[in-house]
Amino acid sequence: MPEVDIIINNREHKIACSPGEENRVKELAALLNEEVSNIVNTIGQIGDVKLMVLAAITILDKNQDIIDEAVKDIDNSSKKLEAIFSKIEKNI
Repeated sequence: MPEVDIIINNREHKIACSPGEENRVKELAALLNEEVSNIVNTIGQIGDVKLMVLAAITILDKNQDIIDEAVKDIDNSSKKLEAIFSKIEKNI
């Protein structure tokens, strides 16, 4: 199993991953490190565990906002398609 070297909060970590996932793990680690850095710059060093929890919650919150918006868009698109299909059926 391959190992990837990542840096989170100025500390190096080795992370095992599936073959072929090395670049994805590095990309995700960079996103996590960015969130951790933002938190550190805002409230300071509060311990690794608290930093990871806050970073995870922040990332999940952003992702949930994106998912909620996508669900809304899909729902709106479905309603528009239903209206179009209804018009087509009336004209057949």
